[in-house]
Amino acid sequence: MKLRIAIVVTPVLFAACVSKGPGSQLGTQEKERQARRIEMSRTSDCVYQSSISGFEVLDDRYVVLFASGRRKAYLADLSGGGCLDVRNQTTLAAVDGDGNGQICGFGRDSIAYRRMGMVEDCRVLGLEQLSDERRETLGVGEKPAEPK
Repeated sequence: MKLRIAIVVTPVLFAACVSKGPGSQLGTQEKERQARRIEMSRTSDCVYQSSISGFEVLDDRYVVLFASGRRKAYLADLSGGGCLDVRNQTTLAAVDGDGNGQICGFGRDSIAYRRMGMVEDCRVLGLEQLSDERRETLGVGEKPAEPK
């Protein structure tokens, strides 16, 4: 009889260790992910490829592209739910896939980077020019002061 009780109790103990409730570590991570959820209001904006001067990675799915010396910011939604390890990159390339000189939220444009000797190419599914308020909400670099 004691053997049967031990067999029944053991799986219950292991099930308690992998809890997914709101107080568990998995539940806490899910709450953080939902709190950081980014909604795009427009997805068809464009930026001239030659004006892109920098970037800031928000997560593996969203990258902010800066143009005209950080005066303009564009939120790019990358394909496939994100690009593996993009947040650890120091250099990104904006690839004009359709040859029109612009990176847009439609077409064949992408963001590329080198990872472990290979080129990762992440298609841009949406691009939104960010207002000053939206930049502040996302915690993206401040807009530089206008020259006088």
